[in-house]
Amino acid sequence: MRITALFTALLLLLLFAAGVVSAVSITDDLGVTVTIENHPERIVSLSPANTEILFALGLDEKIVGVTEYCTYPDAALSKEKIGGFSTVNIEKVSVLNPDLIVAADGNSEETVSHLRELGFTVITINADTIDTTLDDILLLGKATGADDEAEALLSSMKEDLAEIAEKTSAEEKPTILHCMWTDPLWVSGSGTFQDEMITAAGGVNAAADEGGWVALTMEKFLTMNPDIIVVDSGNGMGVGADDALRDFFLKDPRMQSLSAVQNERVYVVNADIIDRGGPRIVEGVEALAEIAHPDIFGEYGGNTNSAKSPGFSVLGVLAGLGAVITLRRK
Repeated sequence: MRITALFTALLLLLLFAAGVVSAVSITDDLGVTVTIENHPERIVSLSPANTEILFALGLDEKIVGVTEYCTYPDAALSKEKIGGFSTVNIEKVSVLNPDLIVAADGNSEETVSHLRELGFTVITINADTIDTTLDDILLLGKATGADDEAEALLSSMKEDLAEIAEKTSAEEKPTILHCMWTDPLWVSGSGTFQDEMITAAGGVNAAADEGGWVALTMEKFLTMNPDIIVVDSGNGMGVGADDALRDFFLKDPRMQSLSAVQNERVYVVNADIIDRGGPRIVEGVEALAEIAHPDIFGEYGGNTNSAKSPGFSVLGVLAGLGAVITLRRK
């Protein structure tokens, strides 16, 4: 029996070394532990941020399905579409027969449960901070057998963020307000992803006294009087083709008393790099650093509409005449 056990152990070691057996245990961002028996060969992503991470890990050929809002990189556009972020088509996913599905916290619990009941392996990613984004890159690297690629990507991102922090550490920090909607005025307060990015770029969040994503009255908004206003590209949260948010601040009579408006410091940032918890968060921080410290990083060159698709780390669902916005991380 001891010889048999020893032989079995040696065989398993050889199989693991050869990549035949590659089972790993993953605890996802919802605390669910999932065992992945082999490196996945057919992957479906249920959110734009997850899709960006998977591509950045070099898994292009293994990605078989993405959502309609997975617009980056360009190669994602040619992948089979399995519906929207909150409207996943279970039948389309099933036809693709994935051996790994990467869900997001914003996907409905019913959808994720249904996919698991059908026998699919599902892990859920919820990158709601810069640190969890970095952690999730490692987690997906482990889940897909792309550990080395994940480590290299993480190292590069950390190096870039550290360089920005070093260059801005002794600089005066301007107040920056991130606004994603104007009716009502929704801004990113403390504890949000954008709050972290503003800090990482050498700025101070003008809405830091507000917790989370919050709608402000006009009076409250005007009293903040930030040095800089940053808005998402599009009509709001990346939706639409017009820079309606920036135009609102530049043209609305009530906004003309703001220092940011008077000094022409209202900037458009691609919603995809400031609202998605993926590898391009570094680009988002770099954009904010250019806006906050042009003398160090050079003049910001992205003050034109650059995104015509939802950012979807921050999901806006408009309901009823009151335009109630429910904000979710993706």
